[in-house]
Amino acid sequence: MRNVAGPSIAGCPGHALLHRVALALTVLMLGATHASAQLIFDGSVLYQNSATPSVAGQFVGGPTGGAAIAACPVGYNAAALGTLSFTHNTYQDPLLPLAAYAPNRVPVFQPKLGSPAYSFAVTVPNDGFFQQTCYVGAIGPDVADDWTQGWTYWDSTGASRQDLHLPGMPDPRPTVVHANIIANVDQFWGADSNHLVRGQFRVQGGASLTIAAGTVIFEERATLGTIRIDRGSKIFALGKADSVIIITSDDAPGSQTVGAGGGLVINGRARVNNANTCAGDSASAEGGAVGFYGGDDDHDNSGALRYVRIEYAGKEITPNNELNSFTNNAVGDATTFDFLQAHRGADDGFETFGGTAQVRHLVCSDGRDDGFDWQQGYRGKAQFVVVRTSPEFAPSGTQNGDKGIEADNNDVAPFTQLVCAGRSNPIVANFTLVGDKRAGASFPGSPAGVNLRRATAGTCLNFIVYNYKSSAVKIDDDVTWLAHCPAIPPDQTLFCSAATTGVVGQGQVFIANSTPNPFRRDVAFQFSLAEAGKVTVEVYGADGRLVETLVNRELPAGTHSIAWQPAARVPSGVYFYKVFANGRQASGKVIRVD
Repeated sequence: MRNVAGPSIAGCPGHALLHRVALALTVLMLGATHASAQLIFDGSVLYQNSATPSVAGQFVGGPTGGAAIAACPVGYNAAALGTLSFTHNTYQDPLLPLAAYAPNRVPVFQPKLGSPAYSFAVTVPNDGFFQQTCYVGAIGPDVADDWTQGWTYWDSTGASRQDLHLPGMPDPRPTVVHANIIANVDQFWGADSNHLVRGQFRVQGGASLTIAAGTVIFEERATLGTIRIDRGSKIFALGKADSVIIITSDDAPGSQTVGAGGGLVINGRARVNNANTCAGDSASAEGGAVGFYGGDDDHDNSGALRYVRIEYAGKEITPNNELNSFTNNAVGDATTFDFLQAHRGADDGFETFGGTAQVRHLVCSDGRDDGFDWQQGYRGKAQFVVVRTSPEFAPSGTQNGDKGIEADNNDVAPFTQLVCAGRSNPIVANFTLVGDKRAGASFPGSPAGVNLRRATAGTCLNFIVYNYKSSAVKIDDDVTWLAHCPAIPPDQTLFCSAATTGVVGQGQVFIANSTPNPFRRDVAFQFSLAEAGKVTVEVYGADGRLVETLVNRELPAGTHSIAWQPAARVPSGVYFYKVFANGRQASGKVIRVD
């Protein structure tokens, strides 16, 4: 979707120049073939990320040097990318009143009913990883869609918490100390004890570390406790929604703060582009002596993480040499990452150095650097990710809460390294990025939702980006434009829109819409079934209350029209309908007027 007022491109005044930009784009796109070095950002709701209330005003950056300017269409810049190359971005309020930081408030990242986030989506790859939605952002409209509830944690200091099984808390447990351990045989950490990591707990030589659901692990601040999984070894940390695995600081609850430990470092054997690991070279991990990584196996398996929360971790050793909450070095796509939270880290929440790691259901909350960070030839995938960035300084004082996504091809000049892994080029979808506009000397950060830079490529689809200080999307560095402009990819395809919502899966197409809309006495909900099956059609009020079930029975394949004639007691207002069929659903909004 495009702003109804039309795009206003910085540096391109006047309709004649805007027309020339569009014409140049058309000519260039007609001659382009698919290439792997391009940027795509489409299908997103952007709101209040700059002082300019338009789609174009949410995008910042453009080529500056002669070579990059010449490589791009006339006047081309980030605003043109977000409005002319990709036309399904929109400037609207996503209705997230409880998402931004406020003292003593548990955030809610599910948009309110009536949000434009529920009215459209572009098509995501049908590759077995991505789930096609009819909403943008990380969370859908149903109560059950809010996957962040029940297992995440939000307190800034650990005050009043009762979940660590310490003396004075429910079910206190003894503590097992793991002091500078190098494990060459399989290890099991049970939930009958707490576990304190002193220095590094290093798993190597093909051994595995298995952590039971509900286990609590403390990383010792005095020794920078860190869990490290080396190449060829694995970690299996499989928590549950009601028994999360917690990796936290050893500070006293109420005094917990960022930068206590090294979090979790996984060193894999997938490809990177900062060393020729395809030929047997190795890359040295950031963050001090935490190992080597890289290889030639993009399908490497480093284990599985599910319902794991890392709190108060991360450490800047020196500038650009940091430990994160989750550090993934050359991790392959056979590794499982699902339902993870990085909370109040001193550095990035989830950073990937090369590799092909795939992650779903990730929360990065209130960290002092970026939420989701990639570089060194990362070519993985991610879907359903929530990031809320903090504007505060890290303890080192040299960095601050930064961007929702920071994306590099490589972080070392000239940034264009392509050895072994090739260019960073992940596909990420259904992110909700929420900034923090607190101002003053103590709150310098949270400038941009997405920062694409240093020659990266990448595809970002169906985002919500809200409440950043200067931009939703910032594109830096001429090498980024030199990689993108020679073959700008075509516009993306709408999967569903405000008038029509749909779900596609395994070749089965299921479409629903409503006419007339608005209506007075009756409205028809129309949908098509590719195959016979049980169908349920329900109508809900704007408060989420079920108003009426219209159909709950088997229906044959074909086109159907279900009428709703509200009773006289049903007031005028906004209503939502849901059509469930064959394990899939569609939804939409209707308005009843007097």
